[in-house]
Amino acid sequence: MRLLSALAVIVGHSFTLTGIVAAPRVAGIPIHSLGLYAFFAISGYLIATSWQRNPMLLPYLVNRSLRIFPALMVVVLVTVVLIGPSVTVLETAQYFRSDVVYQYLLNLVLTAQYELPGVFESGHRSSAVNGVLWTLGLEFVCYLVVAASGLLLRSHSCWGYLVFGIIAVVLALMPGEAPGLVWMGPAGTTWVFFAVGALLSRVATRWLRPRGLIIVVPLWIITAMLAPGLALVLAWLALPFVMIAAGRASTPGVCRAGRFGDLSYGMYLWGFLVQQLVIEQFGVLPWLVNIAIVVLVTAIIAALSWHLVEKRALAHKIHRAATLQPGTPRPLASPHVS
Repeated sequence: MRLLSALAVIVGHSFTLTGIVAAPRVAGIPIHSLGLYAFFAISGYLIATSWQRNPMLLPYLVNRSLRIFPALMVVVLVTVVLIGPSVTVLETAQYFRSDVVYQYLLNLVLTAQYELPGVFESGHRSSAVNGVLWTLGLEFVCYLVVAASGLLLRSHSCWGYLVFGIIAVVLALMPGEAPGLVWMGPAGTTWVFFAVGALLSRVATRWLRPRGLIIVVPLWIITAMLAPGLALVLAWLALPFVMIAAGRASTPGVCRAGRFGDLSYGMYLWGFLVQQLVIEQFGVLPWLVNIAIVVLVTAIIAALSWHLVEKRALAHKIHRAATLQPGTPRPLASPHVS
């Protein structure tokens, strides 16, 4: 399910970055935004479940860091050292003298930076080098919320998720024009999806069965069509259930796909940058040609990222045998998630 979410983000950005037409919407939400929200909803479920299995702070933080930082380090350093000098309109020496280059390295500590000097400035609708990196800091905040809820509230950690969700709703509904608070609306929106996913990890498994999709999906889509102003609020409730219920359905296709590794994070990290490079190299191509090139190249890079970086980093995870508490939900059908 996370791979589908990554593909949705890539497909949506293929429209926004080329400007061919507006990105398609599903239930009133642009497809790339929906893919992002799905990522956070699934992550909420998986991370909360991981904490339930092994509620130890040090292993938890080490394992979460091994999942997020090694691949991030590679994409940031490759971007700065190899891609930036190759595509910038500046001389190489001038490029490396720019403070902006070193500011971009702040992405390594989850402080989003988007531009490099002379990179993607001509013929692009956006000069952002990798426009998805802003979400990683928000994701890590969610990791800390799960840990804090577990340490302070223990078996009642769901109350921590609920409080976090309420705060996130308030942030999501804040006016976007408020000075210095522009980031809070998008941040709050993603955090709501994470919080709902985390809360669903404490729901009895009988309520998360795939057959519930037969009712929830049509009801969600029809209601969003009739009340488009409520599209986001409806998604807060429906999307986490849809992604988790569908993900819990272990199908032969999902199991076979797992043999190739978990490409979702690599696809997510590299998709935006690959799209910008395709535009830089070929200009705006017909959409089908564009998306075929972007998905193929991104998938190859994601496979390399998984087998050469992510998988090796995750081999150093700290494991502890633990007996699941009664009612602990079965994980989604996706490899290497905890």
